[in-house]
Amino acid sequence: MKKIKLTNCELILVDSLTWGQYQDIEDMAIDGVSMGVNGERKIDSKVIREQKYKTLELCIKEIKEGEEIKAFSKEWMNNLSKNDGDELMKAVNEISKKK
Repeated sequence: MKKIKLTNCELILVDSLTWGQYQDIEDMAIDGVSMGVNGERKIDSKVIREQKYKTLELCIKEIKEGEEIKAFSKEWMNNLSKNDGDELMKAVNEISKKK
């Protein structure tokens, strides 16, 4: 387990994803891309954002704010400062990119 400290909380992250979890994330990315009539690629940013939330949900084992343990939610993530959000995404991306 990996610990990271943000401004108002401490998180415990998993060390790695299972093969199935990794495939679920990859499937979401593929669902967000389509081809136009002339072969141009179109990326649905809403699907990519949902992929990020799914990755966070799979990677975050525990969120501790003071003595309170919180569950991951989109609302919790959206209320982080930009710096904390970027730091968390960097840590989560390291986990989800492991082969």
